[in-house]
Amino acid sequence: MAGFNLTEWIARPQKQVFDFITDSRNAPKIGSNTKEMIKLTEGPVGVGTRYSETRIMNGKEAVAELEIVEFQPPQKYSVKNVTEGIDSVYHYSIQPEKDGTRINLVCEVTASGVKKLMTPMVASILKKEDGDHLQRLKKAMEE
Repeated sequence: MAGFNLTEWIARPQKQVFDFITDSRNAPKIGSNTKEMIKLTEGPVGVGTRYSETRIMNGKEAVAELEIVEFQPPQKYSVKNVTEGIDSVYHYSIQPEKDGTRINLVCEVTASGVKKLMTPMVASILKKEDGDHLQRLKKAMEE
C-alpha cells in the first residue's frame, strides 16, 4: 500500500478541530488547491455523505466525488475518493493533547491489477498537493 502520514498539534479543543475539518465550507481554507466542496447528499453529515470537490490542478479545474467512510465525532473521520480505479482514503485521528489537539492524517492509496503499479506515483502527487494540509488547518484555526 502506498501513501503518507502527517501530524500536527493545534491550539484548539478536540471538538473544534473535528467540527472545522468536517465542515465542507472550510475545505478551501485547508486544501491549497481546493476551490470548493459541495455536499451532494441530504441530511446530517455521517458515513455515506458524499461531496463534489473542485480543485485547480495544473491550471485546470478537476472535479472528484468524495464519500465519508468513517465518522466518529470527535475523534475519527475518513473520506474516500475513487478516481479511475485508484482509491485514496484520508484517515484523520483527532485526540486531545496538552492544552490542544493532536491531529494525525494517514493517506492510503490502493488499486488492483495493473493500476496497482501507479499507486506510488499517485501517493507522491497527493503528498505534493496535500503535504501542507494540516499546517494550513492549524493556521486557519489559530488565527
